[in-house]
Amino acid sequence: MFASLFAKNQAQPQRNYSRLVIISDFHYPCKNLVPPKERLMRMAAKERVLQEMNDWRDLDLAVFTGDMVQRNGDAAEYRLVRLVVNGLKKRKAFIAGNHELLYTGHHGELRPGSCTERIIHFARYTKTFGPLYYAKEQAGYLLVFLSPDTVTGGAAVELSHQQLAWLDQTLAAHRQQPTIIFCHAPLEQTAVSSRPGISLPSPRNSVQPAADIRTILARHHQVRLWVSGHTHTMPSDATFMDDANYYEGRVLNVYNSDWDEDTIYTNSLYLYEDHILVRTYDHSQGTWIPAFDRTVVLPEWCCLTA
Repeated sequence: MFASLFAKNQAQPQRNYSRLVIISDFHYPCKNLVPPKERLMRMAAKERVLQEMNDWRDLDLAVFTGDMVQRNGDAAEYRLVRLVVNGLKKRKAFIAGNHELLYTGHHGELRPGSCTERIIHFARYTKTFGPLYYAKEQAGYLLVFLSPDTVTGGAAVELSHQQLAWLDQTLAAHRQQPTIIFCHAPLEQTAVSSRPGISLPSPRNSVQPAADIRTILARHHQVRLWVSGHTHTMPSDATFMDDANYYEGRVLNVYNSDWDEDTIYTNSLYLYEDHILVRTYDHSQGTWIPAFDRTVVLPEWCCLTA
């Protein structure tokens, strides 16, 4: 008996990586207006996957990349999704998407919110999920979390001048530390276009102001990944993994799918001392999809913090 107890309480083997999972566009209970039976099925599937993640013993952090709420981000939607995500008993980090902050409406209606309504949503978000933008360290990496925070503008994700200044200063203070940025919208010109001369994602669906972000990223080469949601990009979409995902040939934009599909897929980031491994998991089959494995090698001058 004592031997059995000792075996159960032995420390897990030392890992040489830290694992993050990306939960994108959770939209609980269900963004799409579907029949009640299908709605219940979607809810059950999402809750089941969260419980599966509780059994992932090597999972260090779950990052929710925006659009956790169902549609318009009213108080009831916030309360419900916060209750559900609390069922995931792992460390969690959140950023806001457009559905948390930008809309209003009732009974399935969805329309742009006024400046005042956006401010109310900002307060509701920070009370429920925490600050709109912040940074933390994980396994020697710097993780930066960005959210839309302007009360005007037509883009789904637009960063204020204050947030951009904070981002530039934060990156300047960690010039040699490998950095991953999480933002609900992807970078411009990182999606596959079906028509020559058409740049995707569109200005509406890429993070703005694009020119300012381009200037900041050009100054800070330690940024290796930009992890986004918003576009509901499935593995079957050419954009999910393509050379076009590399912004300026250097920053890999990792696209993620939403949770309102028949199959839920998640990307995991494995942070090693000298590289990042991106892997895609099929939760219906309970298997990895090796065809989507991607490795980002860190430059020799990048230094992990202790």
